[in-house]
Amino acid sequence: MKKKIILWAVFAAIVLFLFLAPHQNVRLVDIAHTFAGPSAEHWFGTDNLGRDLWSLMVVGGIRSLGVVGLATAISFSLGTLLGMAAAYEGGILATVIQFVTDFTMIVPSFIVALILSALFGFSPVMAGLMFGIGNMGSYVNLSRGLTLGMKERDFISAEISLGLSKPRIVFLHIFPNIMKQMFVYMGNHASSVTLQYAGLAFIGLGTDITNPDWGTLLYSYRLYMLTYPRLVIIPIAAVCLLALFFHFAFDDGSAGKEELTIYD
Repeated sequence: MKKKIILWAVFAAIVLFLFLAPHQNVRLVDIAHTFAGPSAEHWFGTDNLGRDLWSLMVVGGIRSLGVVGLATAISFSLGTLLGMAAAYEGGILATVIQFVTDFTMIVPSFIVALILSALFGFSPVMAGLMFGIGNMGSYVNLSRGLTLGMKERDFISAEISLGLSKPRIVFLHIFPNIMKQMFVYMGNHASSVTLQYAGLAFIGLGTDITNPDWGTLLYSYRLYMLTYPRLVIIPIAAVCLLALFFHFAFDDGSAGKEELTIYD
């Protein structure tokens, strides 16, 4: 737990620094100072157009965090809610929810993102919506399975017999007991979304070089992999570190331990 707190504190400090740290205009091109090395003026050096690489990484990082946060929030909230509803209510509602879930899982979210980004553009909000809805199915299945298991517990059967309302049972007695497993999966899924977004930006669909993403930078600098490896290594390291953070920050190694939680 102490390590996790330290990890979150470091991450919060980095995010705050990204938003507050000074950086240059990413649209500022300086042909006279291309491929400059790291210096006091350019912390990460400059790229093939003379743009400040630190500024590009900051803007790209903020966009990436926004996409991952929006996508994960949509998948987690809607997926968990629909999964609990399907498991608890059953009947036609469960059939409809399962049909929609199966459809979202049959069609790869990356392919849907490719099609929609080509049609409607590739803004961070659009990317977050695409990945959030497209990856929702796995949350529904996990939440549904965990809720079905909780319904078999004696204390839930007793609460149903006592006439407690469905929202009270679901949100105060079932959700707290499946929340840990859902959070662990959310961390792994956030890592996946980070890589998906970088991959979609890398192939260049709907992206705007004046509003850079880490994947866009990788695509732009791929030709300089051997001559100026710094341009490729820095975005790759950023993507990998962000994905690893989400994986380790939510996985405390105790998701499989039984620990009942009931809120009155």
